[in-house]
Amino acid sequence: MPKIDDVELCNLFRIESAEHLQKLDAGLLSLEKNPQNQSLVQEVFREAHSLKGSARMLGLIEIQGLANTVEDMLGAVRGGKLLVTAEVIKPQLATLDQIRKLVAEAVGDSFASEVPLQTQPSDFQKIVEPSAPPTMPAINPEIATKASEASQGDSINKGRSIPPEFHIETLRVDARKLDFLLSQAGELVVSRSRILRWQEEFGKLVNQLDSGEIPTEPWVKAAQSMRAKLAEDASRLGVITEEMDGGIRGLRLLPISTLLEQFPRMVHDLAAEEKKQVDLVFEGENVVADKRIIEEMKSPLMHMLRNAIDHGIELPEDRIKHGKSPAGKILVKVSQEAEHVRLDVSDDGRGLDLEAIRLQAVKRHLYTESQALELDDAQLKNVLMTPGFSTNKMITDISGRGVGLDVVRSTVERMHGTLQIDSTTGKGMVFSLNLPVSLTSTRVMILREWGESYALPCEAIYFSKILKPGELLVREDRQCFYHDDEIITVSRLGALLDRPPQLVDSNAALICVVIKVGEFSFGLIVDELHDEEEIVLKAPPAPIKRLRNVSGLTVLDSGLVCAVLNPSDLAKSVLHTHQKTVDDKKMIHPTEISIKKSLLLVEDSIVTRIQEKRILEGAGYEVITAVDGVNAWNILASRSFDAIVSDIMMPNMDGLELTAKIRANKKFADIPIILVTSLASENDRRKGLEAGADAYISKSEFDQTVLLDSITRLI
Repeated sequence: MPKIDDVELCNLFRIESAEHLQKLDAGLLSLEKNPQNQSLVQEVFREAHSLKGSARMLGLIEIQGLANTVEDMLGAVRGGKLLVTAEVIKPQLATLDQIRKLVAEAVGDSFASEVPLQTQPSDFQKIVEPSAPPTMPAINPEIATKASEASQGDSINKGRSIPPEFHIETLRVDARKLDFLLSQAGELVVSRSRILRWQEEFGKLVNQLDSGEIPTEPWVKAAQSMRAKLAEDASRLGVITEEMDGGIRGLRLLPISTLLEQFPRMVHDLAAEEKKQVDLVFEGENVVADKRIIEEMKSPLMHMLRNAIDHGIELPEDRIKHGKSPAGKILVKVSQEAEHVRLDVSDDGRGLDLEAIRLQAVKRHLYTESQALELDDAQLKNVLMTPGFSTNKMITDISGRGVGLDVVRSTVERMHGTLQIDSTTGKGMVFSLNLPVSLTSTRVMILREWGESYALPCEAIYFSKILKPGELLVREDRQCFYHDDEIITVSRLGALLDRPPQLVDSNAALICVVIKVGEFSFGLIVDELHDEEEIVLKAPPAPIKRLRNVSGLTVLDSGLVCAVLNPSDLAKSVLHTHQKTVDDKKMIHPTEISIKKSLLLVEDSIVTRIQEKRILEGAGYEVITAVDGVNAWNILASRSFDAIVSDIMMPNMDGLELTAKIRANKKFADIPIILVTSLASENDRRKGLEAGADAYISKSEFDQTVLLDSITRLI
């Protein structure tokens, strides 16, 4: 297949052909269910005709010929010479797959290799004879066989493959919206010019005052007048900014149908391969959501639909035995609730076997037998979303509901959404996803804890309160308080963020922010609670993709870089901390406790600090962290350590200063010091060793084995 050399035409054909093929897919599947719908026949016929015409204009003869076979078939249906059946539709879907491959080759997409190509097109001029009665269409056996072979493959990848990365590269925009934004951009330029003019005039006014050209009283009046005009322009600038922000966000909002239309073909082919009857129904597909939400939801939705077909919906004969209709139903319902989009994926299949999940949780050593017996239904459903829980054996034991659910959960959490599972054995399964409409900005509350600022999404905040002295209680080795007959577990935010754990003083008035994730509520004790801000969330820097308890970073109005907390992760940390305390008391005998070697980790980057702390704790060390040299020196004065691991480039006191200060004090002179830094030159190494370091490791060549071996050798 020749490639299209003209870049502009290539991009246009890529977009246009994708739209035609998508509509042909959907139209042929609808026609299979509604063969008498003549308006639908006409609509699908037009799509095939338009695709053929575009291919002909670009000299893509093979695509033109294949599109022509689909057009001929639809022409025969339109003329009453052919009745639509599954046997008629099947080779046409295979032909569309051929066209997709050829289009991908013509526009230079790598996706071309994923679609099998038939050697001959289906020729409906041979299939349909003018004298053939409408009720007896003749199907070419060779074509049907090839079409069937083309659809063979892994049960998870039946039918037209969906690219692993679903990206919406183009947006269709109403010209009036662009005109509005262009108008606002003009207003923005005017406002900027006026503010610059006031700035210039104010500078002249200051110079006049300094030189004595103007008395103080007239100068004050002129300055007050100028300030009023500047305030007016600043207010106008704020209005323009908000309108432009809203307009740009609106451009990114797309109907959910943009995503949903990717799946009918996949569901159709997978159901046919599994010899099941499945009706896929959409409701609310015109609800809009941010472009990124739609792109990110492709993988989770694909997992849920595949699981429903492979392991949820029963075979027709089994459904009939249980009093169900032979055809199973999968309903994808979309609705909008305030600033959120709710996506419910339900099926009427066999549902979950919770007892089987409980047994597998014990077999896979996720829980002990006694712990598993204490798990309620909600906790058992959450077990399904544990990474690695979804093996093939697990699919059989629990009707296949483990496959890919950890992917679903992690994706939903990354988008600041929530996921709930509901199931009735023998009646079906419902996944409920609650997602924000837009991810371009988030409303957060700014918290201060132990000298650092953190942002917490407002949507996760249940309420906040001041805990009075004595209001904080200890129940089952956890600190908590009562709120409307509900026990709220309380943790110190700093302790959850890998600071040294400590109990909260129950005799002091404390600021507590209560977070609600699903049905679980818990409190965070913080030092200060500041104002709300609208922030733009940025992903953690490379190579970090996932950071426990942190969703990403943002820049506050003050210019400070701030970590944005992940409420779902914080909830897991609270539960894990409590469970670990209980397990330790039950399982560890005092004589079995071994004393760990303790390390002081000094690092100003929260990302690197957490990474290194996990490595060191995973090796069996007790790790206390410090954010700079001053913090480390204060901690060092309060307790002893077996070794110190420190960065060099830090604020307040760098690693070289800290090393020299430690070596100058006889009390700490023998503590091994390992410097882990991005400074990699020989001169930097020499300075580190001269300051008194025992080992020097470059971050650019960082190998955790080298770090651990160095510590082992030194202590």
